[in-house]
Amino acid sequence: MNSEELFRRLLGLEEPWIIKEIKFDHQEKRVDIFIDFPKGSRFPCPVCGIPYGVHDTEERTWRHLNVFQYPTYVHAREPRIKCDQHGKKTADLPWARKGSGFSLHFEAMVVEMGKEMPVSSVARIVGINEDSVWRILKHYVDEARKDQDLSGISVLGIDEFSVEKHHVYVTLFYDIKNSRVIHIEEGKDSDVFMKFMQKNPFLDVRNIEHITMDMCPPYISGAKRYFPDSSIVFDHFHVIKMMNDALDRIRRKESRENEILKHTRYDWLKNFSDLLQKERDRLMSVKSLDLQTSHAYHFKIALQRLWQVNAGIAESYLRKWISWASRSRMPDIIKLGKTINRHLAGIMEAIRSGINSAVVEGLNNKIRTAFKRSYGFKAHEYRDTIIYLVAGGLKLPPQC
Repeated sequence: MNSEELFRRLLGLEEPWIIKEIKFDHQEKRVDIFIDFPKGSRFPCPVCGIPYGVHDTEERTWRHLNVFQYPTYVHAREPRIKCDQHGKKTADLPWARKGSGFSLHFEAMVVEMGKEMPVSSVARIVGINEDSVWRILKHYVDEARKDQDLSGISVLGIDEFSVEKHHVYVTLFYDIKNSRVIHIEEGKDSDVFMKFMQKNPFLDVRNIEHITMDMCPPYISGAKRYFPDSSIVFDHFHVIKMMNDALDRIRRKESRENEILKHTRYDWLKNFSDLLQKERDRLMSVKSLDLQTSHAYHFKIALQRLWQVNAGIAESYLRKWISWASRSRMPDIIKLGKTINRHLAGIMEAIRSGINSAVVEGLNNKIRTAFKRSYGFKAHEYRDTIIYLVAGGLKLPPQC
């Protein structure tokens, strides 16, 4: 097999395309591949598929994958046909998409690298500017999102996500069963549900059986208004987070007068099984003291047991916990008890259905990692591109 035949196969060329010449410039340290087609060649109209002779051509160059360490460029006459029905159209090329200055294989490499490293690093390694990398990533993400199927979603997740400093949030919508982010909406008010439905007209709300979220009032209001037949779920993570927040407030107040509580924050907030031995010893010694923090910790342990008791008695158990909290004489625990009581139905639905937000937390961690790599975004659409790229579960084109 000669070099022309090798590169013809590597580029996926079929008749009438041929490799005309391959040049290696040792001084310039680059490889140039020249592609052409014989006189009289015909190309199908990209709209209707009817073949036509070449109307005119334009000389083009595309950046391709390196051959070994040498930058490689593909050169060809890009043919245009004149369709009887659709007029002048540029023929499809087997090695590049319309309007791009890069080969499909080059763009595929950029997309794969973009999933794992900062855009600035991708640009430096492949030898193009950052804006070009962003345009490649955005193109493939946008195209993949056009084809995403939302018809079978039965469990919808909702969560606010901080995208900038100074409390700038977006609302992320998740397909829980397929572990993917399916939509991003600016803000975190109840109108995000309306905008979500307007921008996703093929979503069948009748299929949404459950919506998992935190106890944010605007989200609850929006879910009830736009998904009236869906059950709202408040899972273990959100309930225990509220318990930990209350426990930590109590500890902070009490630590002003009790030095022994200082530097013990995570002893109280972590699961006991996750503590190091020295942390366990420290917690046990402090827990035995007559402190409000110690009493609040017992409420946490009792609340955690809710997800261990038999589902048949779970509601009775939780109601007893709420009653106990109301007599605690600790304002933070009393307030928490009232909050849990108001959201009792959603908590019980989480226990009955077994639905939780572990998928949401896992995807959010992926996004945070990608954000740390990116060091900010020039535009919102690039921010969204990264979210969908790392957490959207998108089916990219075969070349990618």
